Amino acid sequence: MLSVIKKNFFSIIAKINAIVKGFNDFQRYMKSIVRSFRSLRYLKIRSLYTIVINQVKFTGIDALPLVSWIALLLGGTVIIQANTNFPKYGIESFIGNLLVIIIARELGPLVTALIVVARSGSAIAAEIATQMQNREIFSLELMGIDTRMYIILPRIVASFTAIFTLIIIFDVIAFFGGYFIALTTVYIPVETFIQTLLDAFTFNDLLVTITKSIIYGILIPLICCYYGLKPRSSYEIPIYVSKAVIRTLLVIFIINAVISVLFYF
Repeated sequence: MLSVIKKNFFSIIAKINAIVKGFNDFQRYMKSIVRSFRSLRYLKIRSLYTIVINQVKFTGIDALPLVSWIALLLGGTVIIQANTNFPKYGIESFIGNLLVIIIARELGPLVTALIVVARSGSAIAAEIATQMQNREIFSLELMGIDTRMYIILPRIVASFTAIFTLIIIFDVIAFFGGYFIALTTVYIPVETFIQTLLDAFTFNDLLVTITKSIIYGILIPLICCYYGLKPRSSYEIPIYVSKAVIRTLLVIFIINAVISVLFYF
């Protein structure tokens, strides 16, 4: 009995030490990125611009069909459930409030971030890990290029731009997807629908969208690049790609809950 307790105790201590070590390592990683901003003036803007454009295309434009379909289906699902469970209240009277509360405040930013992590976050981690194994990053360092700034900064800029744009597109498609589904059960003039949306949508909602876009746009590439730089052999690449996705998802859910509490509780 005593040996089991001691074993569990040392196991917990080891896990705590691993967590502390991980936080310290990530802190050093963040400090190195901050220091790298000094070298920004030495980098060619044209080369950074090309990387940003390619990342925006992959993260934003290429993800647009998937985001659009999911938004359309979610908007329709919200209205179907509302009409099924609250028919006596008259869906036309609260459709705007319902879509803003569920889609604009929560599902729009959250689902968009999840799609970006699944598509782009995993790709970023795998790409950087592969470059590490092929010694491409080492070659850049030999040429005197600050790899932190050259690799991470363009992905942060592209991620924020893509996520903010995708969230707006997601919300609009989900709103009108919900509206067209609602038309199958009750007629609502489009002017009335738009007015209910405008009445329900507040400056606070816009501020939350911008805040989540900035935080997600920074954290997703930061965490995925961090784990992409970790593998020391090709066998470790899948392990760290998996860690990048899982831990980024965990951080996103935590941040989403914290922001919702701060703005709406």
